[in-house]
Amino acid sequence: MAISTALSQTLNANANAWNGFTVVMQFPASVLTLPSSPITGVRVTFEAGTTEGLTVTNAYIGHRAGSGDAYDFSTTPVQLLWGGASSIAIGSGASSTSDMSNFQYDKTSDMLIAFYIGGGTTVDMMRERTGLSASIVQYNKAANDAATVNKTGYGSNTGRILAINTIEVLTEDGNFFIFF
Repeated sequence: MAISTALSQTLNANANAWNGFTVVMQFPASVLTLPSSPITGVRVTFEAGTTEGLTVTNAYIGHRAGSGDAYDFSTTPVQLLWGGASSIAIGSGASSTSDMSNFQYDKTSDMLIAFYIGGGTTVDMMRERTGLSASIVQYNKAANDAATVNKTGYGSNTGRILAINTIEVLTEDGNFFIFF
């Protein structure tokens, strides 16, 4: 399979003290570079901090609901896995890419990626980037409800990406495109 880079994002700072939080990243279709072919799978790369690791206890991907909160999934989300496991411990200064999921992105809805950090206070640092398009929003809550469809009580930061430096999509024609 060919892998093509449509857009890449460099995370340029550390974000610490996230143990016990669920983070939801909202990516509107308008900020993504998307292929014309239907998308049949997605995988995501997470990046740990430079001086401390990151444990992603569970992670999910799905479409944003048409009503309700901006961080609500439209239906049960697809779980992201690493080598078939639901969690991953990423060493400091490293990244890890999930397995290819079977998430079929519709290319019109906002894409939501929710993940819970639950490995302890010594593995809760991730890279971040701020000052991005205000339509990219990061939500967070001190709870483990990454898989919850109808979430409540989240705080938000616009123009900020936490942990996610790459999203790759599989198209029906077998080609990869990379966007975030």
